[in-house]
Amino acid sequence: MFKNVHWLTIFFVAAATAICGELRIAPFGTEFRFGLGSSAFFLLLLLFPYLPYIWTGFVTGLVVVIFRTLTSSLFINDPSMFIDAWNIHFSAFFYYLVFGIGMFFLPKKLPDKKLLLFGLFVIGVDVLSNIAEINARFFFLQTNPLLTTEWLTLVVVAAIRVYFVLGLYGGLKMQQMSAVHAEQQKRFEQTLTVSSTLYGESFYMKKMMNDIESITGKSYRLYQKLQDLNLPAPAREALFVSENIHEIKKDAQRVTSGLMKLHDSNKIFTTLDLSEVIHYVVIGNQSYSTWLNKEIEFTTDLLTNYKTDQHLALLSVLNNLTSNAVEAISESGTIFIQVSEKGDQTLFTVTDDGQGIREQDVDFVFEAGYTTKYHMNGEASTGIGLSHVKHVAASFDGSIEVTSPVTGGAQFVLTLPTYRLKQEDSS
Repeated sequence: MFKNVHWLTIFFVAAATAICGELRIAPFGTEFRFGLGSSAFFLLLLLFPYLPYIWTGFVTGLVVVIFRTLTSSLFINDPSMFIDAWNIHFSAFFYYLVFGIGMFFLPKKLPDKKLLLFGLFVIGVDVLSNIAEINARFFFLQTNPLLTTEWLTLVVVAAIRVYFVLGLYGGLKMQQMSAVHAEQQKRFEQTLTVSSTLYGESFYMKKMMNDIESITGKSYRLYQKLQDLNLPAPAREALFVSENIHEIKKDAQRVTSGLMKLHDSNKIFTTLDLSEVIHYVVIGNQSYSTWLNKEIEFTTDLLTNYKTDQHLALLSVLNNLTSNAVEAISESGTIFIQVSEKGDQTLFTVTDDGQGIREQDVDFVFEAGYTTKYHMNGEASTGIGLSHVKHVAASFDGSIEVTSPVTGGAQFVLTLPTYRLKQEDSS
């Protein structure tokens, strides 16, 4: 019977209620009081819906009576008057017991569905609890019955108290939902980042597979030529190279398969608006610029917006272009991202005011191996980032161009066919 009762939480509720109950008013000139104790009790029951309400009301009633008795001036001045002090405060026990019973019979999911209706029911429970306390006080202490105006005051105070607590509870729930939403948003952004990275890596693995296939074929044809030339030793070497390249190809296929599975498992959303894609690009690169201790202002201009199911490819490419812009800026600067449509093409423009690209290098920036970036030890970067952008653009039958604006820095314009990106509204 008592196995699953959360006694520690119940005693916490009881103690908090007893302490809050000391902040009160006694409008009828007796020990019958309106205090924060009943409001605190109601709020805590809402916050701990898993508690057994009847037992919680029973324990809280006893603790409140004991607390009020031990802190009453009658007992403090003369401890031998404990029984008299107990009798004065004992009627409060019935308020919390009846309130707990009333809350037990109310649907626990009602506050999350129909808060105003729930409030009306609780007002009724509160009034019944007060009636129980008043009748107990009349029975034990022979107090005078309440006047009509006093009953009206009791109902009005109950309504104010109940809806005040429900307003506070609603605010706490909203804050909780906001925190959960923020955490979900953070995880979503992380998932998109991982997915776009996997997309880029899987794209390169596919390209590498094609290259390996081509090299395998060439090495085997070299073996055949050497055989025809009656050069057995070089022919065996060429065959050995061809066989080993073929083994590398099989390993690459396994890696590609694993990457594609990871990539597919991270596709939690099938479409995003272009505005959302740009938002996540900006958010990610703001964090990147902060990590690099750079003060960069990001501005965007969306002249078109539609849903796309190619958001991972766009995130991969635009993150690449934008992170390059971040790296090109020394300490502080601006990055401007614009999305527009021109005819049947969608243009993504990334402009920065960084160090720019030398005129003689413009024709080579998209070639694999080209780089202007060096690691701290002086070694050159791999230079495959812009090459990746070029290959992705080509896979969409699009293009990528770079210019040096007169204001300085660099401007990259990614042009992709709209029909390859736009997800038509199924509605």
